[in-house]
Amino acid sequence: MQPPRRTARRRLAACLLAVFMLMIDVTIVNVALPSIATDIAAGSSAQSLIVSSYTLAFACTLLTGAWLGGIVGRRTVFVSGMSVFVAASILCGAADSPALLISARVLQGIAGGMVSAQTVAIIATSFPRERHSVVFALYGATAGGAAILGPSIGGILVSLDMFGWGWRSVFLVNAPLGVGAMVIAAASLSREKPAGVQHLDVLGVVLSTLGLILLIYPLAHSYEHGWSIAGTSAVLASLAVLALFVLHERRWSRAGRNPMLRLDLFRQRTFALGCALSVLMFGSFTGFFFTVSLSLQFGLELSPMRTGVITLPFAVGAAVFSVLSPTLFARLGTRMLPLGFVLFGVSMMCFAALTYREDTARSLALLAPPLFVGGAGIGVFVAPLQTTIVSGTDDTTVGSASGLIPTVQQVGQAVGIALVGLLFFQQLSALSDALPPDSTGWVAAQPYIVAQRHVFFVLSAVVACAAVLALALPKRVTGPPPVPVPV
Repeated sequence: MQPPRRTARRRLAACLLAVFMLMIDVTIVNVALPSIATDIAAGSSAQSLIVSSYTLAFACTLLTGAWLGGIVGRRTVFVSGMSVFVAASILCGAADSPALLISARVLQGIAGGMVSAQTVAIIATSFPRERHSVVFALYGATAGGAAILGPSIGGILVSLDMFGWGWRSVFLVNAPLGVGAMVIAAASLSREKPAGVQHLDVLGVVLSTLGLILLIYPLAHSYEHGWSIAGTSAVLASLAVLALFVLHERRWSRAGRNPMLRLDLFRQRTFALGCALSVLMFGSFTGFFFTVSLSLQFGLELSPMRTGVITLPFAVGAAVFSVLSPTLFARLGTRMLPLGFVLFGVSMMCFAALTYREDTARSLALLAPPLFVGGAGIGVFVAPLQTTIVSGTDDTTVGSASGLIPTVQQVGQAVGIALVGLLFFQQLSALSDALPPDSTGWVAAQPYIVAQRHVFFVLSAVVACAAVLALALPKRVTGPPPVPVPV
Protein backbone atom coordinates (compact mmCIF):
# COMPACT_ATOMS: atom_id res chain seq x y z
CA MET A 1 0.00 0.00 0.00
CA GLN A 2 1.38 3.38 -1.04
CA PRO A 3 1.56 6.11 1.62
CA PRO A 4 -0.54 9.30 1.24
CA ARG A 5 0.82 11.73 -1.33
CA ARG A 6 1.86 14.31 1.29
CA THR A 7 3.75 11.67 3.26
CA ALA A 8 5.49 10.42 0.12
CA ARG A 9 6.60 13.95 -0.72
CA ARG A 10 7.99 14.46 2.78
CA ARG A 11 9.95 11.23 2.48
CA LEU A 12 11.32 12.38 -0.86
CA ALA A 13 12.29 15.73 0.66
CA ALA A 14 14.15 13.98 3.49
CA CYS A 15 16.00 11.73 1.02
CA LEU A 16 16.93 14.60 -1.30
CA LEU A 17 18.18 16.75 1.57
CA ALA A 18 20.20 13.82 2.90
CA VAL A 19 21.74 12.85 -0.44
CA PHE A 20 22.63 16.48 -1.18
CA MET A 21 24.51 16.72 2.10
CA LEU A 22 26.19 13.32 1.72
CA MET A 23 27.34 13.89 -1.86
CA ILE A 24 28.55 17.43 -1.33
CA ASP A 25 30.83 16.16 1.44
CA VAL A 26 32.65 14.04 -1.15
CA THR A 27 34.06 17.12 -2.91
CA ILE A 28 33.52 20.17 -0.69
CA VAL A 29 36.63 19.50 1.40
CA ASN A 30 39.05 19.58 -1.56
CA VAL A 31 39.38 23.36 -1.78
CA ALA A 32 39.72 23.65 2.01
CA LEU A 33 42.77 21.37 2.22
CA PRO A 34 45.43 24.13 2.03
CA SER A 35 43.76 25.97 4.95
CA ILE A 36 43.39 22.72 6.90
CA ALA A 37 47.04 21.82 6.32
CA THR A 38 48.20 25.20 7.61
CA ASP A 39 45.88 25.33 10.62
CA ILE A 40 46.34 21.84 12.07
CA ALA A 41 49.70 20.89 10.50
CA ALA A 42 48.35 18.18 8.22
CA GLY A 43 51.02 16.67 5.98
CA SER A 44 50.43 15.34 2.46
CA SER A 45 49.50 11.84 3.66
CA ALA A 46 47.06 13.27 6.21
CA GLN A 47 45.50 15.51 3.55
CA SER A 48 44.98 12.51 1.31
CA LEU A 49 43.32 10.59 4.15
CA ILE A 50 41.09 13.55 5.03
CA VAL A 51 39.60 13.25 1.53
CA SER A 52 39.66 9.50 0.96
CA SER A 53 38.70 8.23 4.44
CA TYR A 54 35.15 9.56 3.99
CA THR A 55 34.52 7.93 0.61
CA LEU A 56 36.21 4.69 1.69
CA ALA A 57 34.07 4.34 4.83
CA PHE A 58 31.00 5.46 2.86
CA ALA A 59 31.42 2.84 0.13
CA CYS A 60 32.23 0.01 2.53
CA THR A 61 29.11 0.63 4.65
CA LEU A 62 26.45 0.74 1.93
CA LEU A 63 25.75 -2.99 1.63
CA THR A 64 25.61 -3.38 5.39
CA GLY A 65 23.35 -0.33 5.67
CA ALA A 66 20.88 -1.63 3.09
CA TRP A 67 20.73 -4.99 4.85
CA LEU A 68 20.26 -3.41 8.29
CA GLY A 69 17.44 -1.25 6.92
CA GLY A 70 15.56 -4.38 5.93
CA ILE A 71 16.23 -5.99 9.31
CA VAL A 72 15.46 -3.24 11.84
CA GLY A 73 13.49 -0.78 9.69
CA ARG A 74 14.57 2.00 7.35
CA ARG A 75 13.30 4.76 9.62
CA THR A 76 15.49 3.54 12.49
CA VAL A 77 18.64 3.29 10.37
CA PHE A 78 18.01 6.58 8.52
CA VAL A 79 17.35 8.68 11.63
CA SER A 80 20.11 7.04 13.68
CA GLY A 81 22.63 7.36 10.87
CA MET A 82 21.74 11.00 10.28
CA SER A 83 22.14 11.87 13.96
CA VAL A 84 25.60 10.26 13.98
CA PHE A 85 26.50 12.10 10.76
CA VAL A 86 25.59 15.46 12.29
CA ALA A 87 27.62 14.69 15.41
CA ALA A 88 30.60 13.57 13.31
CA SER A 89 30.39 16.76 11.21
CA ILE A 90 30.56 18.86 14.37
CA LEU A 91 33.59 16.82 15.47
CA CYS A 92 35.22 17.54 12.11
CA GLY A 93 34.58 21.25 12.57
CA ALA A 94 36.08 21.17 16.07
CA ALA A 95 39.11 19.00 15.21
CA ASP A 96 42.47 20.40 16.27
CA SER A 97 44.68 17.61 14.90
CA PRO A 98 44.88 15.54 11.70
CA ALA A 99 44.22 12.31 13.61
CA LEU A 100 40.98 13.63 15.12
CA LEU A 101 39.80 15.03 11.80
CA ILE A 102 40.49 11.78 9.94
CA SER A 103 38.73 9.76 12.65
CA ALA A 104 35.69 12.05 12.47
CA ARG A 105 35.68 11.73 8.66
CA VAL A 106 35.62 7.93 8.97
CA LEU A 107 32.65 8.22 11.35
CA GLN A 108 31.00 10.59 8.86
CA GLY A 109 31.46 8.05 6.08
CA ILE A 110 30.06 5.15 8.10
CA ALA A 111 26.98 7.14 9.09
CA GLY A 112 26.59 8.54 5.57
CA GLY A 113 26.67 5.06 4.06
CA MET A 114 23.98 3.91 6.47
CA VAL A 115 21.72 6.81 5.46
CA SER A 116 22.41 6.64 1.73
CA ALA A 117 21.64 2.92 1.60
CA GLN A 118 18.05 3.64 2.65
CA THR A 119 17.22 6.40 0.19
CA VAL A 120 16.64 4.41 -3.01
CA ALA A 121 14.46 1.86 -1.22
CA ILE A 122 12.46 4.60 0.53
CA ILE A 123 11.78 6.42 -2.73
CA ALA A 124 11.02 3.23 -4.70
CA THR A 125 8.46 2.04 -2.16
CA SER A 126 6.88 5.45 -1.49
CA PHE A 127 5.82 6.22 -5.07
CA PRO A 128 3.92 4.21 -7.69
CA ARG A 129 5.98 2.89 -10.55
CA GLU A 130 4.61 5.43 -13.04
CA ARG A 131 6.17 8.21 -10.92
CA HIS A 132 9.62 6.64 -10.64
CA SER A 133 11.05 8.39 -13.69
CA VAL A 134 10.20 11.75 -12.13
CA VAL A 135 11.33 11.14 -8.56
CA PHE A 136 14.53 9.37 -9.57
CA ALA A 137 15.28 12.22 -11.96
CA LEU A 138 15.13 14.58 -8.97
CA TYR A 139 17.27 12.17 -6.96
CA GLY A 140 19.90 11.89 -9.71
CA ALA A 141 19.98 15.65 -10.26
CA THR A 142 20.41 16.29 -6.54
CA ALA A 143 23.19 13.74 -6.07
CA GLY A 144 25.10 14.71 -9.21
CA GLY A 145 24.63 18.44 -8.70
CA ALA A 146 25.84 18.26 -5.11
CA ALA A 147 29.07 16.50 -6.07
CA ILE A 148 29.68 18.95 -8.92
CA LEU A 149 28.90 22.05 -6.83
CA GLY A 150 30.98 20.90 -3.87
CA PRO A 151 34.24 22.68 -4.83
CA SER A 152 32.43 25.94 -5.64
CA ILE A 153 30.45 25.94 -2.40
CA GLY A 154 33.55 24.99 -0.42
CA GLY A 155 35.52 27.85 -1.95
CA ILE A 156 32.75 30.32 -1.11
CA LEU A 157 32.46 29.15 2.50
CA VAL A 158 36.20 29.29 3.10
CA SER A 159 36.44 32.72 1.47
CA LEU A 160 33.52 34.17 3.46
CA ASP A 161 35.05 32.96 6.76
CA MET A 162 31.70 33.25 8.56
CA PHE A 163 32.03 33.67 12.34
CA GLY A 164 35.78 33.20 11.90
CA TRP A 165 35.24 29.48 11.22
CA GLY A 166 37.34 29.40 8.03
CA TRP A 167 37.69 25.84 6.71
CA ARG A 168 35.62 24.48 9.60
CA SER A 169 32.46 25.90 8.00
CA VAL A 170 32.58 23.25 5.24
CA PHE A 171 31.81 20.66 7.94
CA LEU A 172 29.63 22.70 10.29
CA VAL A 173 27.22 23.58 7.49
CA ASN A 174 26.08 19.94 7.67
CA ALA A 175 24.50 20.44 11.09
CA PRO A 176 21.36 22.41 10.03
CA LEU A 177 20.96 20.32 6.86
CA GLY A 178 21.26 17.06 8.77
CA VAL A 179 18.89 18.10 11.52
CA GLY A 180 16.33 19.16 8.90
CA ALA A 181 16.54 15.80 7.09
CA MET A 182 16.36 13.93 10.40
CA VAL A 183 13.24 15.79 11.57
CA ILE A 184 11.41 15.28 8.28
CA ALA A 185 12.32 11.58 8.15
CA ALA A 186 11.33 10.97 11.76
CA ALA A 187 7.90 12.50 11.10
CA SER A 188 7.17 10.81 7.76
CA LEU A 189 8.79 7.36 7.72
CA SER A 190 6.88 4.38 9.03
CA ARG A 191 7.59 3.19 12.57
CA GLU A 192 6.56 -0.32 11.63
CA LYS A 193 9.24 -2.97 12.10
CA PRO A 194 9.76 -6.06 9.92
CA ALA A 195 7.90 -9.05 11.28
CA GLY A 196 9.89 -11.74 13.05
CA VAL A 197 13.45 -11.90 14.32
CA GLN A 198 16.07 -12.12 11.60
CA HIS A 199 19.38 -13.90 11.89
CA LEU A 200 22.30 -11.48 11.99
CA ASP A 201 24.69 -12.10 9.09
CA VAL A 202 27.82 -11.09 10.99
CA LEU A 203 30.15 -13.05 8.71
CA GLY A 204 28.58 -11.38 5.66
CA VAL A 205 29.16 -7.94 7.17
CA VAL A 206 32.81 -8.75 7.91
CA LEU A 207 33.54 -10.28 4.49
CA SER A 208 31.83 -7.55 2.45
CA THR A 209 33.43 -4.72 4.43
CA LEU A 210 36.91 -6.27 4.38
CA GLY A 211 36.66 -7.08 0.68
CA LEU A 212 35.63 -3.54 -0.26
CA ILE A 213 38.34 -1.98 1.92
CA LEU A 214 41.02 -4.18 0.31
CA LEU A 215 39.71 -3.20 -3.13
CA ILE A 216 38.95 0.51 -2.78
CA TYR A 217 41.79 1.69 -0.51
CA PRO A 218 44.69 0.78 -2.84
CA LEU A 219 42.73 2.00 -5.87
CA ALA A 220 41.99 5.33 -4.21
CA HIS A 221 45.67 5.87 -3.38
CA SER A 222 47.37 4.41 -6.43
CA TYR A 223 47.23 7.67 -8.40
CA GLU A 224 49.21 9.48 -5.69
CA HIS A 225 51.60 6.80 -4.48
CA GLY A 226 51.75 4.53 -7.55
CA TRP A 227 51.26 0.79 -7.60
CA SER A 228 53.24 -1.29 -5.14
CA ILE A 229 53.46 -4.98 -4.34
CA ALA A 230 51.36 -4.36 -1.22
CA GLY A 231 48.67 -2.50 -3.21
CA THR A 232 48.51 -5.18 -5.91
CA SER A 233 48.36 -7.91 -3.26
CA ALA A 234 45.52 -6.10 -1.50
CA VAL A 235 43.46 -5.94 -4.71
CA LEU A 236 44.04 -9.64 -5.39
CA ALA A 237 43.15 -10.46 -1.79
CA SER A 238 39.97 -8.40 -2.13
CA LEU A 239 38.84 -10.56 -5.05
CA ALA A 240 39.31 -13.69 -2.94
CA VAL A 241 37.48 -12.19 0.05
CA LEU A 242 34.59 -10.96 -2.12
CA ALA A 243 34.36 -14.41 -3.73
CA LEU A 244 34.04 -15.90 -0.24
CA PHE A 245 31.35 -13.31 0.50
CA VAL A 246 29.38 -14.39 -2.57
CA LEU A 247 29.65 -18.07 -1.60
CA HIS A 248 28.56 -17.27 1.95
CA GLU A 249 25.57 -15.24 0.73
CA ARG A 250 24.50 -18.11 -1.52
CA ARG A 251 24.55 -20.56 1.40
CA TRP A 252 22.82 -18.01 3.64
CA SER A 253 20.04 -17.53 1.09
CA ARG A 254 19.57 -21.29 0.57
CA ALA A 255 19.13 -21.63 4.34
CA GLY A 256 16.07 -19.37 4.05
CA ARG A 257 17.67 -16.38 5.77
CA ASN A 258 17.74 -12.73 4.70
CA PRO A 259 20.98 -12.20 2.66
CA MET A 260 22.88 -8.95 2.35
CA LEU A 261 23.35 -9.58 -1.37
CA ARG A 262 20.59 -11.00 -3.54
CA LEU A 263 22.56 -12.86 -6.20
CA ASP A 264 19.43 -13.42 -8.27
CA LEU A 265 19.46 -9.68 -9.02
CA PHE A 266 22.34 -10.21 -11.45
CA ARG A 267 20.27 -12.66 -13.50
CA GLN A 268 18.16 -9.70 -14.58
CA ARG A 269 19.57 -8.07 -17.70
CA THR A 270 18.53 -4.54 -16.74
CA PHE A 271 20.14 -4.80 -13.32
CA ALA A 272 23.41 -6.39 -14.44
CA LEU A 273 23.86 -4.08 -17.44
CA GLY A 274 22.77 -1.05 -15.42
CA CYS A 275 25.46 -1.75 -12.82
CA ALA A 276 28.14 -2.21 -15.50
CA LEU A 277 27.15 1.04 -17.20
CA SER A 278 27.14 2.79 -13.84
CA VAL A 279 30.76 1.76 -13.22
CA LEU A 280 31.81 3.03 -16.67
CA MET A 281 30.01 6.38 -16.42
CA PHE A 282 30.93 7.23 -12.83
CA GLY A 283 34.52 6.11 -13.39
CA SER A 284 34.79 8.31 -16.50
CA PHE A 285 33.03 11.25 -14.87
CA THR A 286 35.31 11.15 -11.81
CA GLY A 287 38.42 10.88 -13.96
CA PHE A 288 37.23 13.82 -16.07
CA PHE A 289 36.83 16.17 -13.12
CA PHE A 290 40.03 14.95 -11.50
CA THR A 291 42.15 15.91 -14.52
CA VAL A 292 40.26 19.17 -15.17
CA SER A 293 40.81 20.29 -11.58
CA LEU A 294 44.54 19.51 -11.68
CA SER A 295 45.07 21.11 -15.08
CA LEU A 296 43.25 24.32 -14.22
CA GLN A 297 44.79 24.79 -10.77
CA PHE A 298 48.33 23.45 -11.19
CA GLY A 299 48.77 23.84 -14.94
CA LEU A 300 47.05 27.16 -15.64
CA GLU A 301 47.47 28.30 -12.00
CA LEU A 302 43.84 29.30 -11.53
CA SER A 303 42.43 29.76 -8.03
CA PRO A 304 40.04 27.18 -6.55
CA MET A 305 37.26 29.76 -6.75
CA ARG A 306 37.82 30.42 -10.47
CA THR A 307 38.13 26.69 -11.12
CA GLY A 308 34.77 26.19 -9.46
CA VAL A 309 33.23 28.98 -11.55
CA ILE A 310 34.57 27.50 -14.79
CA THR A 311 32.98 24.13 -14.00
CA LEU A 312 29.57 25.62 -13.11
CA PRO A 313 28.15 25.15 -16.66
CA PHE A 314 28.62 21.42 -16.15
CA ALA A 315 26.39 21.56 -13.07
CA VAL A 316 23.83 23.69 -14.93
CA GLY A 317 23.68 21.20 -17.81
CA ALA A 318 23.25 18.29 -15.42
CA ALA A 319 20.46 20.06 -13.51
CA VAL A 320 18.54 21.21 -16.61
CA PHE A 321 18.53 17.82 -18.30
CA SER A 322 17.75 15.95 -15.09
CA VAL A 323 14.59 18.06 -14.86
CA LEU A 324 13.78 17.40 -18.53
CA SER A 325 14.56 13.69 -18.24
CA PRO A 326 11.03 12.46 -17.34
CA THR A 327 9.71 13.88 -20.62
CA LEU A 328 12.68 12.47 -22.55
CA PHE A 329 12.35 9.12 -20.79
CA ALA A 330 8.70 8.84 -21.86
CA ARG A 331 9.83 9.17 -25.49
CA LEU A 332 13.25 7.52 -25.56
CA GLY A 333 13.10 5.00 -22.71
CA THR A 334 16.47 3.50 -21.85
CA ARG A 335 17.95 4.93 -25.06
CA MET A 336 18.68 7.93 -22.85
CA LEU A 337 21.61 5.99 -21.39
CA PRO A 338 23.61 5.64 -24.63
CA LEU A 339 22.62 9.25 -25.45
CA GLY A 340 24.19 10.33 -22.16
CA PHE A 341 27.44 8.57 -23.03
CA VAL A 342 27.50 10.16 -26.49
CA LEU A 343 26.95 13.68 -25.14
CA PHE A 344 29.65 13.19 -22.51
CA GLY A 345 32.10 11.88 -25.11
CA VAL A 346 31.42 14.78 -27.48
CA SER A 347 31.94 17.19 -24.57
CA MET A 348 35.39 15.76 -23.79
CA MET A 349 36.49 15.86 -27.42
CA CYS A 350 35.40 19.50 -27.78
CA PHE A 351 37.07 20.41 -24.47
CA ALA A 352 40.28 18.75 -25.65
CA ALA A 353 40.17 20.69 -28.93
CA LEU A 354 40.06 23.98 -27.02
CA THR A 355 43.26 23.19 -25.10
CA TYR A 356 45.59 23.57 -28.07
CA ARG A 357 45.73 27.37 -27.59
CA GLU A 358 46.18 29.39 -24.41
CA ASP A 359 43.42 31.92 -25.12
CA THR A 360 40.82 29.21 -25.72
CA ALA A 361 42.02 27.00 -22.83
CA ARG A 362 41.47 29.88 -20.38
CA SER A 363 38.21 31.21 -21.87
CA LEU A 364 35.13 30.63 -19.74
CA ALA A 365 32.92 31.65 -22.67
CA LEU A 366 34.41 29.00 -24.95
CA LEU A 367 34.70 26.25 -22.33
CA ALA A 368 31.13 26.75 -21.11
CA PRO A 369 29.32 25.10 -24.10
CA PRO A 370 31.23 21.77 -24.03
CA LEU A 371 30.98 21.69 -20.23
CA PHE A 372 27.23 22.29 -20.48
CA VAL A 373 26.94 19.44 -23.00
CA GLY A 374 28.95 17.18 -20.68
CA GLY A 375 26.66 18.04 -17.79
CA ALA A 376 23.67 17.38 -20.04
CA GLY A 377 25.10 13.93 -20.74
CA ILE A 378 25.36 13.21 -17.02
CA GLY A 379 21.81 14.48 -16.44
CA VAL A 380 20.45 12.40 -19.31
CA PHE A 381 22.24 9.31 -18.00
CA VAL A 382 21.87 9.51 -14.22
CA ALA A 383 18.20 10.50 -14.07
CA PRO A 384 16.82 7.27 -15.66
CA LEU A 385 19.60 5.07 -14.27
CA GLN A 386 17.90 4.34 -10.94
CA THR A 387 14.59 3.54 -12.64
CA THR A 388 16.32 1.19 -15.06
CA ILE A 389 18.31 -0.67 -12.42
CA VAL A 390 15.38 -1.20 -10.01
CA SER A 391 12.88 -2.00 -12.77
CA GLY A 392 13.06 -5.73 -12.12
CA THR A 393 13.05 -5.64 -8.32
CA ASP A 394 10.20 -6.43 -5.95
CA ASP A 395 9.56 -6.30 -2.22
CA THR A 396 12.19 -8.99 -1.57
CA THR A 397 14.99 -7.47 -3.63
CA VAL A 398 14.57 -3.68 -3.64
CA GLY A 399 16.40 -3.32 -0.32
CA SER A 400 19.47 -5.21 -1.53
CA ALA A 401 19.39 -3.30 -4.83
CA SER A 402 19.26 0.02 -2.96
CA GLY A 403 22.55 -0.81 -1.27
CA LEU A 404 24.19 -2.14 -4.41
CA ILE A 405 23.48 0.88 -6.62
CA PRO A 406 25.54 3.44 -4.66
CA THR A 407 28.15 0.77 -3.85
CA VAL A 408 28.66 0.12 -7.55
CA GLN A 409 28.92 3.87 -8.18
CA GLN A 410 31.55 4.31 -5.45
CA VAL A 411 33.58 1.37 -6.77
CA GLY A 412 33.33 2.85 -10.27
CA GLN A 413 34.66 6.17 -8.98
CA ALA A 414 37.56 4.48 -7.18
CA VAL A 415 38.50 2.43 -10.25
CA GLY A 416 38.14 5.47 -12.50
CA ILE A 417 40.32 7.74 -10.37
CA ALA A 418 42.98 5.02 -10.08
CA LEU A 419 43.24 4.19 -13.78
CA VAL A 420 42.86 7.78 -14.97
CA GLY A 421 45.37 8.93 -12.35
CA LEU A 422 47.93 6.38 -13.50
CA LEU A 423 47.55 7.46 -17.13
CA PHE A 424 47.58 11.16 -16.28
CA PHE A 425 50.62 11.11 -14.00
CA GLN A 426 52.56 8.81 -16.32
CA GLN A 427 52.06 11.29 -19.16
CA LEU A 428 52.74 14.24 -16.84
CA SER A 429 56.03 12.78 -15.63
CA ALA A 430 57.29 12.08 -19.13
CA LEU A 431 56.30 15.52 -20.43
CA SER A 432 57.71 17.35 -17.41
CA ASP A 433 61.10 15.69 -17.86
CA ALA A 434 61.24 17.03 -21.42
CA LEU A 435 60.26 20.57 -20.38
CA PRO A 436 62.98 23.25 -20.78
CA PRO A 437 64.37 24.54 -17.45
CA ASP A 438 62.83 27.67 -15.95
CA SER A 439 59.71 27.39 -18.15
CA THR A 440 56.82 29.62 -17.16
CA GLY A 441 53.30 30.47 -18.21
CA TRP A 442 51.70 28.55 -21.06
CA VAL A 443 54.88 26.57 -21.73
CA ALA A 444 55.06 25.36 -18.15
CA ALA A 445 51.40 24.37 -18.29
CA GLN A 446 51.90 22.09 -21.31
CA PRO A 447 52.59 18.85 -19.38
CA TYR A 448 49.27 19.19 -17.57
CA ILE A 449 47.35 20.25 -20.68
CA VAL A 450 48.73 17.50 -22.91
CA ALA A 451 48.28 14.82 -20.22
CA GLN A 452 44.68 15.95 -19.77
CA ARG A 453 44.13 15.74 -23.53
CA HIS A 454 45.42 12.15 -23.65
CA VAL A 455 43.09 11.19 -20.80
CA PHE A 456 40.11 12.73 -22.61
CA PHE A 457 40.89 10.76 -25.78
CA VAL A 458 40.99 7.49 -23.81
CA LEU A 459 37.82 8.30 -21.85
CA SER A 460 36.02 9.23 -25.07
CA ALA A 461 36.81 5.76 -26.44
CA VAL A 462 35.56 4.17 -23.20
CA VAL A 463 32.23 6.01 -23.25
CA ALA A 464 31.80 5.21 -26.96
CA CYS A 465 32.07 1.49 -26.14
CA ALA A 466 29.71 1.97 -23.18
CA ALA A 467 27.15 3.65 -25.47
CA VAL A 468 27.15 0.56 -27.69
CA LEU A 469 26.79 -1.70 -24.63
CA ALA A 470 23.83 0.37 -23.40
CA LEU A 471 21.93 -0.46 -26.58
CA ALA A 472 21.55 -4.01 -25.23
CA LEU A 473 19.06 -2.75 -22.64
CA PRO A 474 15.36 -3.23 -23.38
CA LYS A 475 14.02 0.07 -24.65
CA ARG A 476 11.13 0.21 -22.19
CA VAL A 477 11.25 -0.62 -18.48
CA THR A 478 8.87 -0.13 -15.59
CA GLY A 479 9.57 0.39 -11.93
CA PRO A 480 8.91 -2.27 -9.31
CA PRO A 481 5.24 -2.75 -8.39
CA PRO A 482 3.90 -1.04 -5.26
CA VAL A 483 4.68 -3.24 -2.28
CA PRO A 484 3.83 -3.02 1.43
CA VAL A 485 7.39 -2.56 2.66
CA PRO A 486 7.82 -0.71 5.98
CA VAL A 487 9.99 2.33 5.28
